[in-house]
Amino acid sequence: MIGTLLAVLGTLGGALVAGLLQHLTTTRSERAARSERHRQTLAAAVPALLSALVRHREQQYLKIVARRTGEPETDEDRRARYAARSAVTSAMDDLHMATRDDTLLGLAQEAVDATIALGDAAPDEADAVGMRARVTHTTLRLAGAARVHALG
Repeated sequence: MIGTLLAVLGTLGGALVAGLLQHLTTTRSERAARSERHRQTLAAAVPALLSALVRHREQQYLKIVARRTGEPETDEDRRARYAARSAVTSAMDDLHMATRDDTLLGLAQEAVDATIALGDAAPDEADAVGMRARVTHTTLRLAGAARVHALG
């Protein structure tokens, strides 16, 4: 009788331990999968913003060159510039959804602000403002890559 009781208790204990180990394994797997999805989302959001910033700077430089050469601005030019600016806004929104990292978001905002400032720069300040936009872009690229790789 005692032997049977011990056998039943042993079986129950073994089932409890097996269930606990299964739960821990599942929890770890889910946590790892969630972490990888977060890393992939961030790995897509940072380059998307960087790409949008490049396209917006391109449009701003085209505007600056047109003004220097006296070319009139067309509706098509404005639409292209507005589309580029909208892409920056959307990419920044996506980055906000991908991370709560205030440092990374702050660097992203600095890069956005510097790129937008290029369109309002006085002709004699355009080179310096453009350099600032490129430097903030590089800073964001490095910080974004470091954050993504730290998550991997």
